[in-house]
Amino acid sequence: MTKVRVLPDLIANKIAAGEVVERPASVVKEMVENAVDAGASSVIIEVGDGGKRLVRVIDDGEGMSREDALLSIERHATSKISRMEDIENILTLGFRGEAIPSIVSVSHAVIETRRREDVFGTRLTIDGGVLKNVTDSARNPGTEVEVRNLFFNLPARRKFMGSVETELRYVKTVIYDYIVASPHLSLTLVADGREVITYRGSHDHTEMLRQIFGESVAERMVPVEAEVEGIHCRGFVGKPETARSSGANQFIVLNGRPIRSKSIARGVLDGYGPTVARGSFPPFVLSIETDPSRVDVNVHPSKREVRIHREFVLVQGIREAVAGVIQSMAAVPDLRGPLPRFERSGGVIASPVTVYNPPPESWQREIPRAVQTVSPAGDTLAEGKAPGQMGLDLPDVCESPAASAASQAATDYGKDAAPFEGPAFWQLKDRYIITTVKEGAIIIDQHVAHERILYEEVLSQIHGSQAAAQQLLFPITLDFSTADFDVLEPMFPFLNKIGFGVREFGERSIIVDAIPAGFSRFEDGGIFWEFIEEMRTHGKITSGYIDKFAAVVACRAAIKAGKPLTQVEMQYLVDRLFATSAPFVCPHGRPTVVKLTLDELDRRFGR
Repeated sequence: MTKVRVLPDLIANKIAAGEVVERPASVVKEMVENAVDAGASSVIIEVGDGGKRLVRVIDDGEGMSREDALLSIERHATSKISRMEDIENILTLGFRGEAIPSIVSVSHAVIETRRREDVFGTRLTIDGGVLKNVTDSARNPGTEVEVRNLFFNLPARRKFMGSVETELRYVKTVIYDYIVASPHLSLTLVADGREVITYRGSHDHTEMLRQIFGESVAERMVPVEAEVEGIHCRGFVGKPETARSSGANQFIVLNGRPIRSKSIARGVLDGYGPTVARGSFPPFVLSIETDPSRVDVNVHPSKREVRIHREFVLVQGIREAVAGVIQSMAAVPDLRGPLPRFERSGGVIASPVTVYNPPPESWQREIPRAVQTVSPAGDTLAEGKAPGQMGLDLPDVCESPAASAASQAATDYGKDAAPFEGPAFWQLKDRYIITTVKEGAIIIDQHVAHERILYEEVLSQIHGSQAAAQQLLFPITLDFSTADFDVLEPMFPFLNKIGFGVREFGERSIIVDAIPAGFSRFEDGGIFWEFIEEMRTHGKITSGYIDKFAAVVACRAAIKAGKPLTQVEMQYLVDRLFATSAPFVCPHGRPTVVKLTLDELDRRFGR
């Protein structure tokens, strides 16, 4: 008995579906590509539950006859190739010929289509790859593909799909890719009855850049062009100050097909040289046109990765073209202040102000019990430390339970030593605090020590009912790309809980009228792009995400190296550090304290 057998078409299609259809976004991608190949000028995409329940794609392309519609659901059927030579000259987007049969084999599908010259169209009903019904259809010219309950017959694949928000985000990414690849094409995305993306096709690339990157970044995009060995590349690259912490806003189009290429992206980045910090990625759009015989588009089932003959020559040409553009405009990061779009118009943060009395000479190690907080107008707001106040506040003299905690922490560190011997603190290069303990000396990094203090304060506020906020005297308007705003918008409740005052303003803009208390280094919205990149990475707000935010707030608000401190400020900082739960490491894992024992010093001096 033979062990090798030919699989039935139904099983073969399900296996093929695993290669071509990864998630609802794959369905959208394949159907949009078919619409482009059919000469459509407008495509409407409707999704329900992120595409898990419903994906419907409607185009106004040339449509299909009944015979073609029936053949389109057969495996390996395609209108793109008929001879072996055609494989080496693919200029269309739909090539593999497996997309529709693969999709309909794992869903409940309906295909309606009509050519302009036909009186009636055709309607096909397919369940799990089995054709159930063929009827006439009265409809406009074009094609409509409706896919319901994707992977209903492959529960193992269905359970690995992400949340509704995650799947919708993947669908949006596909839409943005084709806005860039086919800027003449009108694309509309409707999610659960709500229109979330509307792009009116235009041959004006400026409008496409605004839709993808937002107006503030689009204004800082400059044209670039290169031609090497018959490969023509043109597009737009962002000025260095537009760089972000991820490459999400980088687009490459090859012969009209959106692709991913690490080598091309690396070539663009290399062209910026030292004008872009390490770990930052400038936005760009590159359209590459070449002889299709030099491209192999069939190396990946979803055609996202391709092979280009002599790609290294193209990469070198792109790198030189970008470097030439950057150098010609003397483009360097603007280190003098915020981008013009984000200026505060002379605004001042209206935060509480701490008022204190100078401590008497007898004061040494007591931790402050209370400070008095007043508004900018001079009115007393509250007795006690202002909620969330992050500054290195100097205290009035009083006893505090924190003092004993600090003493105990230092005692544990120095074995049986008292926390400090003598009142003296020294500051080395306005960076390190040095003081003595019974068995030697300790050196404290003032910045990372303050980071640890503020980090625990911020976490305490976040896990409370509502983090403290400080109002901005002049609210700030921030503009985002459509993709970034779509990620940020669901986070508004979280942002408001942790101390930001955020509300929607227009189609892709927000108004910020408050920031977390003590977050004085707001830098006009840069933190929001960090939130966006974290959300893209994890798909949800995790405890690690909250910890990172607390660390970011603490790092930005902490005193910096190079700031002179008085004796009182140094002692107060040290006492607050040893009252934390983990005084010996900062939120990023760096040490806050280095100990030099007398034994070690004796060894160094040869005693």
